[in-house]
Amino acid sequence: MKNKKVIVGFSGGADSAAAVLILKNKGYEVLGVTFDFFGNEPLLEKASVLAKQIGIQHECINRQREFREKVIKPFISEYLRGYTPNPCVRCDAGMKFRGLMAYANEKEAEFIATGHYLRLEKRHGQVQIKTSEDSRKDQSYYLYTLDQEYLSRLIFPLSAFQSKDAVRAFLEKEGIALPKSEESQGICFIPDGNYARFIKKETPLMPEGRFRDRFGKILGSHNGFYYYTVGQKRGVPVISGKKYVVTALRPEFNEVILGEESDLYQKKIFLKELHFIDGSLYSGEIQFKVCRWGYLYPGRLHLSGDRRGYLECEKAVRAPMPGQSAVFYDGDRLLGGGIIEYK
Repeated sequence: MKNKKVIVGFSGGADSAAAVLILKNKGYEVLGVTFDFFGNEPLLEKASVLAKQIGIQHECINRQREFREKVIKPFISEYLRGYTPNPCVRCDAGMKFRGLMAYANEKEAEFIATGHYLRLEKRHGQVQIKTSEDSRKDQSYYLYTLDQEYLSRLIFPLSAFQSKDAVRAFLEKEGIALPKSEESQGICFIPDGNYARFIKKETPLMPEGRFRDRFGKILGSHNGFYYYTVGQKRGVPVISGKKYVVTALRPEFNEVILGEESDLYQKKIFLKELHFIDGSLYSGEIQFKVCRWGYLYPGRLHLSGDRRGYLECEKAVRAPMPGQSAVFYDGDRLLGGGIIEYK
């Protein structure tokens, strides 16, 4: 191997610490990088302290302005258009991996690595991503926009581990004891999980909006359509003794459309920004998820040009939300995906 220098995305948590130690034990020269996306000083300090303890070069790089322009602003903009965006998809590929690659090029490092619990496999001259052995840790859903330029230089050192407990046992064996912390499941820049309050702080106040049914009848009022997402039940008022669910949003009128549970199920899902990690676009039988934790549905992908298409679903899918991603698989192999859009 001509160059054994590797750049590791280093958060200061157990996963990135284990990734670094595995690579060090294999003889790599490891440089850890922590990106400062929104001024999380405790995270930066934790990463710096742990890097010194492990004994690697480490740098914190300020990317707050870029993160705001490329992740936070599009998140707000999409929400105000009535979509439910997934900023993790945009951040992982557009910020984290792109940043690691740029830093690797600057430092003349051949490889980049992260603490994802994923596997890589070379097949027919292409590098493929395979899902984690532990479905609870699988993060392939967020990485479908990666291409061969990245995958050919990428290492997932944790591919041999099947659980977080196994990672912690490895760290203890290496003399690294870290306090247990809860896994983050929300959006990092909205720590309290209140998306609507975050958007309200970032945008001008809107007038009171209306609830309507699909026939246009006014059912009541609300404080802003961005408090709701398609499929939502919680927080939707019971009107005249009847329980409703959100079936659509009309941001141009600040309206929330209410209906019945049966209105949510769809057998056709429209997509934009289609991407396959092998660089091609193809149609046919395919398996897909509409959220990270969701079921793997069978269906058929049809292309309609301009990286658009639609999924014809064998089973009706509940509330596929515009702005979220439909991600394609062949069993445990990640194929690609696209953004769900309104018809």
